[in-house]
Amino acid sequence: MHWDHLRAFLTFIREGSVRRAARTLNTTHSTVARQLKALEADLGGPLFEPGPEGRTLTALGHRIVPMAERMEADAAAISRAAFAEDTSLAGPVCLSVTEGLYLNVFAPVIDDFLRHFPMITLELVMSDALSSLSRREADVVIRITNTPPDSAIGRKLAASPICPYVAPKYLVERPRLDRWIALDYEPARAPVLPAHVVATASSLQSAAHLIRAGQGIGILPCFQGDTDPGLIRLPGHSPLPDMDIWILTHTDLKTNARVRALLDHIYNAVPEFAPIISGTEIA
Repeated sequence: MHWDHLRAFLTFIREGSVRRAARTLNTTHSTVARQLKALEADLGGPLFEPGPEGRTLTALGHRIVPMAERMEADAAAISRAAFAEDTSLAGPVCLSVTEGLYLNVFAPVIDDFLRHFPMITLELVMSDALSSLSRREADVVIRITNTPPDSAIGRKLAASPICPYVAPKYLVERPRLDRWIALDYEPARAPVLPAHVVATASSLQSAAHLIRAGQGIGILPCFQGDTDPGLIRLPGHSPLPDMDIWILTHTDLKTNARVRALLDHIYNAVPEFAPIISGTEIA
């Protein structure tokens, strides 16, 4: 029995499809399917059965899930222990950050980090999900959250307010009833003024594009709206409190030299980027 097969099994359960599991594991659809079949062959019985909403776990599948999760936790703990003992400033370190935060705030900071530490190989993962630090899906994460996980240590970098934004050309021929670009995020979904929803966007970039094109008014984090030269804050509206920006690592990894170097570099750059995140400095 191979651990990779059990990892594919757990990832498939969490992601809900072979294709999404393959993307999470950075492998191919056929590899994941082959690993699942190999695990069933090793165990001598089926792990899944057809259901009205897709494949569901069999009794055997349900029985092995907690055992596989314990194996996963142990394997991750071993990986973290080995990584924590690495004192070299040459080698890999993985940073996970949302694309909007990276492009609008942290890109210059990361560029400077790579110039200061040319022997570090940075794996940059663009993700809106809070990568599992315990499973070492990332070594360091930068996230918009008010509830950092208990197993993580780090620092709040800045408060991240939100505000309604609009393209100047929209205001030139503003309709009698405003048009609203909803973001698939509860505080930014409903109009803050009389308006009808003309589009709902699932990402900050797509919402900003629609607003920039003059399609309507919409709420964005200040770090997104203020850094976009095609947008302005909607006149008469001020930023509203929302979430915070945190940088986090697993408590087991705090002694790794490359993790420490990345954390310290970003901490030292806080005075440069915090005003952009907090909306007190329009870039």
